[in-house]
Amino acid sequence: MSKALEDRLVAAKAELAKVEAVLLKHHGTRRIPADVVTQFNELAAFKADVDAWCGMISARRAARNLLTDLEKQVDGDDTVLLGTSRAKYEHVRLIGVQAYLSTKWALADRLVGMAGRIVCTATTGLNTAQPAQLVTSFVNADRKKAPAASFYQSIRETFGWPIALSYALRNHFVHDGGQLAGVNFFAGAASHARFQISEAGWQRIEEKATSYGVTSSHHRAAATWPSAPRDDLRAVLDTCERETDDALGILVGSACHALAIHVGYLHGEL
Repeated sequence: MSKALEDRLVAAKAELAKVEAVLLKHHGTRRIPADVVTQFNELAAFKADVDAWCGMISARRAARNLLTDLEKQVDGDDTVLLGTSRAKYEHVRLIGVQAYLSTKWALADRLVGMAGRIVCTATTGLNTAQPAQLVTSFVNADRKKAPAASFYQSIRETFGWPIALSYALRNHFVHDGGQLAGVNFFAGAASHARFQISEAGWQRIEEKATSYGVTSSHHRAAATWPSAPRDDLRAVLDTCERETDDALGILVGSACHALAIHVGYLHGEL
């Protein structure tokens, strides 16, 4: 069973602390160039961000909790309490999905941006204007700019499809509001439609996910999936979260562990 993302991040923080300790121990020895030491210190400093990243996971969890049994919280006018006022069910459903997906992908951007500085090419990893991203760098990457072959290939082949689906959903809800060209993502606006997905809405998401360069075969062999994904978006979100979190935890953990080993070897510690 895979470790939770929070656990992976805590472990990564410990690896970055090792990097910091080795650099401090050999400070002033001139064993490696000063600009390289500066670069390593900048990477080690990301350990201070881990608590904030874990906080983002908690915020994402709160957004997901908003969607749980939402259809059971309506009154006779099909409105739901939101803060101190009531709003239409369809509007609260939209707000909740947008909040969840926005938080999830903000977290992914932060984590991959850090890991990319270690495992991606300098063109991508050190590009502060356009840092490494999960889809563009590890799923649908230009192979000439892709990270180390084993990192790119393993993430793409093992987690590509759930990552692509989640990213397609994020873009559709955050940028399109869940409706585009007369096509509504959900099967209905009222609460009795719950989180059912329209046939055309799901088709749009699958087509968009495929456009990122992956197919439905790009997933873990043992991964469990909703047998009828259109029945409830929440089941799709939960499955994609599980798989994407695993990919993120592996990327961050591998990157930080590799960095600690690399710095140790450079300084003759290993």
